[in-house]
Amino acid sequence: MPHRPPDPDPLTWTALLARWMDLAKASRVFEGRGLEPGTAVAIITFEAIAMAMPHVNRLPIEERAFALDQATVLLDARRADLEAAFDEVPAFIESADDAAVTAITEARRCFAWTIVWEGPGTLCMPAVDQVPSRASDAGMVAMMLPGTLALPGEPVAWWLGRDEPMLARGVAGCRAMPLDEAVQVWRVFDQAGAATADVVRCADDDGPDGGVPLIVPRLLDARRLEVPQPDAGWPPFAAETLGSELPPVRWDAPRLW
Repeated sequence: MPHRPPDPDPLTWTALLARWMDLAKASRVFEGRGLEPGTAVAIITFEAIAMAMPHVNRLPIEERAFALDQATVLLDARRADLEAAFDEVPAFIESADDAAVTAITEARRCFAWTIVWEGPGTLCMPAVDQVPSRASDAGMVAMMLPGTLALPGEPVAWWLGRDEPMLARGVAGCRAMPLDEAVQVWRVFDQAGAATADVVRCADDDGPDGGVPLIVPRLLDARRLEVPQPDAGWPPFAAETLGSELPPVRWDAPRLW
């Protein structure tokens, strides 16, 4: 996955949707005549959402999840308008609705949804049952092993190209962020076994010297992978390796929020 540089002119969801609403309205100037006002608005909204979704990656990271949620809210509102206007919604309107739903789903799945521990202090990574979800073997999932001590400001899990309902509900104190690329967290130890830093890099990049990867693949290429079971002395489980003052978290991967 290529690194994406920051957009020099970042958009807001409101501006992005408005741009495509204007285009959808223009394309319906003649075709829309004779339609009930609420019906025309619904069709334009469905088409605008379908056209806007492929561009959600241009939004700042903190705007993306909001945009995806708001698109779903808009669909629900316009469907309510249609229910009031029709006993049976015409097929061409249902088709526009379906296209908008598909566009939202595809937009969600193009991001590496990354669970970031916000702190304070360390997180002892919990076991999250039913991950990876049995609904599909598509995409990828990776997580820290239960018992790993995570530092504030670093990812503890991610999924890409699929939905993960249990992770999406969140781990207490964490939030899911739609990043452009999957990442790996490397804990760097010195020769005495003390942790000196956690380094976040793109998943395809090599780790730093002395680094131990903390995020473990759980689903890859449609294969569900066995979870390794390190013994209780594995360094990322051991609080004494962190010392009295937590080591820093350094982002070598793009961090756009």
